[in-house]
Amino acid sequence: MRRSIIKIMSAGISMLLLFILSLSSALAVDRYINPASQTEGDGSREAPWRDLQRVVDRKLINSGDRLILAGGSYGRLHIKGLDFPERTIFEAASDGQPVFETIEILRSRNLVLNGLTVTSGGRARPEDRSHIRIDKHSRDITISDSRIFTVEDASGWTAADWDEKSMDGILSEAEFTEARNNLIRNVRFGIAVHGNNSVVIGNEVVNFAGDGLRGLGDYSLFEDNVVKNCYQVNSNHADGFQSWSVGPDGKPATGVIRGVTLRRNLILNYEDFHQPYVCKLQGIGLFGGVYEDWTIENNIVIVNNWHGITAYGLRASRIVNNTVVEIDFSPPGPAAINIISDTDGIPEMKNLLINNIAPRYSIEGEGVDRAGNLEIGDFDDVFIDMDKGDYRLPDGSDAIDAGVEVQNMTQDYFGNPRPVGKAMDAGAVERQN
Repeated sequence: MRRSIIKIMSAGISMLLLFILSLSSALAVDRYINPASQTEGDGSREAPWRDLQRVVDRKLINSGDRLILAGGSYGRLHIKGLDFPERTIFEAASDGQPVFETIEILRSRNLVLNGLTVTSGGRARPEDRSHIRIDKHSRDITISDSRIFTVEDASGWTAADWDEKSMDGILSEAEFTEARNNLIRNVRFGIAVHGNNSVVIGNEVVNFAGDGLRGLGDYSLFEDNVVKNCYQVNSNHADGFQSWSVGPDGKPATGVIRGVTLRRNLILNYEDFHQPYVCKLQGIGLFGGVYEDWTIENNIVIVNNWHGITAYGLRASRIVNNTVVEIDFSPPGPAAINIISDTDGIPEMKNLLINNIAPRYSIEGEGVDRAGNLEIGDFDDVFIDMDKGDYRLPDGSDAIDAGVEVQNMTQDYFGNPRPVGKAMDAGAVERQN
C-alpha cells in the first residue's frame, strides 16, 4: 500500500512538472528591445522595451522567450539569476547590429546570445579582462554568430597597446558552454572554456596576444576552428590550443582531463611575413597533468616552435592524421610532435600515433603504438601553396597513399571523404583526385 501511494505521488509530481514546462512553453513569446525608443514600452513589436538591463534585472523575461535586439549601443550587460528550464534567446534583429561593451553572465542557465557585437573599443576598465565572462555557477550558455573584438583595427597598435588594451574574447567557467561560429579579433586570449562538456565549433580567432583556445574541462569538443596571427608583446608563451589539469586541491598539473576531441582545426603562427611582434607560437600544448582518452585528429598546425603538438602525461589517446609544419625554420623550431606517455605500466592504456606528418618526432615512454607517420620538413611537399592558404596535397607528395587504415576515420580536414585511392593519405588532408 505504502509503495502504491509513493508511486501515485511520484506520477503526480511528474505530471505537475510536465504541466509547468508546457505552461512555460505556452507563455514563451518574441519580445523586442530598442535602445533608441522614446518611451519604455511593454516589449511588443509596436512598443519595444528600451532598457535591456532593466528588463534583465526585473526578470521580465519568461523561459523560452526570444528577445529581439534592435541595432544600437547597449553598454555593459550584467545577467544574474536567469535560470530557465528552456533555451531563452537574446538575438540581433535581422536589420540591426546591437553593440555591447562587455557581457557578464552569473548563476544563469539556458541562455543563447546570437548575432551580437561585443567590443570594449580599447577603453576597458582596470577590472575588465573578458568581453564575455560566464561564471562557474551557470550552465547551458551558448554564444553564437557574434563578433567580439577589442578594436576593429589594431594595425597601428604598439606592443604596449597590445599588452595594455587587449581584452580576452570569451571566458567561461560553466559546464555545457557552447561557442559557435564567432569571429574574435584583436584580443589577448581568444576562447577559454574551463567547464566540462564544452563545445567550441567553427570559430575564428584572428590576431591575439595570449592563447587562441583553452580547454580545461572533461568531454569537450574543439572542431573546425581557425586560430591565426599571434603577437608577442609580453612574457606569455602563446599557444594555439592549451590545456592543463587541476587536482582536487586546486593545484595545477595534478589532475586528469578526460575525453576531449580536437578535430579539423587550423593553427597558423602568422599570415603576413611582415607582421610586427610576431610570436613563436606553440601549436597544441597539453603541458600539465594527465590527459586520458583524447582524440587529436585532422588538424593543421603551422608554427615556429618545437611544440607543434606536445602532450605530457598522455593515456589511451589518439593522435591521428595531423599535419604539423615548420613555418620559417628558425629557433625554437623545427615544429615537432612530442609525446611523453604516462601509462602507469598498464598495457591497455597505450596511445596511438598514426598517419601524421611532422618535421620531427620525440616520443618518451613505452605506451605509444606508431604506424604510417612521415617525417617531412619541406612544406612544399605537404601543401600546394601555404603562403596563399591552399592546404591541399600537391601532385607527387610523399603523403599520398602513405597512411595505414584507421578505424572510424572517414573524413579529412576539409570534410572530404577518406581514404581515396590505394590507401589513406598521411596527414590532415586526403587528395581527392
